[in-house]
Amino acid sequence: MYITLKSIKRNLGLFNLEFEDLIIGGIFILIFTILFLLKLYTMAIVVISFGVLSLVPMDFSKCNRMYKLFVLFVKYLVKNKNYYYFK
Repeated sequence: MYITLKSIKRNLGLFNLEFEDLIIGGIFILIFTILFLLKLYTMAIVVISFGVLSLVPMDFSKCNRMYKLFVLFVKYLVKNKNYYYFK
């Protein structure tokens, strides 16, 4: 007899949130409150908008969030690229 699990990650029940998502959301909220208290309102709004955008699910059937796509994009940008030109 086999026991199968849907995912090894724990879902918190609300919009398939995971603990990792709450940590990232907490970081954005902390940065937002610091910037808001320093009266940098425009920068605070940009930070909280980026935070909300990063937690939007890419596909509703899976728990893939946009911040995973942002991490892959940044890794691609900073990766060492070697270009070879042949005639």
